[in-house]
Amino acid sequence: MTNWGDRSMQRRTVLKLVAAGFLPGSGGLVQIGCQRSAHGLEFLSDAQFDLLDALTEVIIPSDEHSPGASAANVARYIDIVVADGSSQSQERWVSGLEAVSKLTEERFGRAFPECDIAQQDEIVAEMARNEETPSSEVERFFVRVKRATIDGYYTSQVGIHEEFGYKGNTALDEFSGCTHEGHTGLGIDNPSTSA
Repeated sequence: MTNWGDRSMQRRTVLKLVAAGFLPGSGGLVQIGCQRSAHGLEFLSDAQFDLLDALTEVIIPSDEHSPGASAANVARYIDIVVADGSSQSQERWVSGLEAVSKLTEERFGRAFPECDIAQQDEIVAEMARNEETPSSEVERFFVRVKRATIDGYYTSQVGIHEEFGYKGNTALDEFSGCTHEGHTGLGIDNPSTSA
């Protein structure tokens, strides 16, 4: 399962994530569990959460196809996972968020969430500059936060249903087969229309 560099996700974390609506089986708990005000934060401070929420939205932004990381409550997902992580992992998250805050303050004189999109993009581009061989605190943190953002987004209702278009296990009245050019003549150009 999820392992952001230190250990696998614990059973109680998985249960919290199901209750928060991030993993299959969450059902009607999604709207309740994902609201920050409904249950409070597990580990992060409000300022850390706001920074993380803005940062994850830059990594997976909203577009015409689907909502982004903020709408998918990715920061809430990360907060839950980090809260159940080791103290070493928690320290790395705190120091990473502090490094991003410091870089943003030095560069723009304001907090990351208060920056405009161009400024946020500039900070994230700098963080991602050496993604393959990170050497600074913000570069190492980018690798961690990107991986966590992807995990959180693609296990959320938004990621699964709106981004991927997953409809669930449903019976099809008809299967029209593959219609991509170049696939005809491969024995699949005359699909069966029976269920």
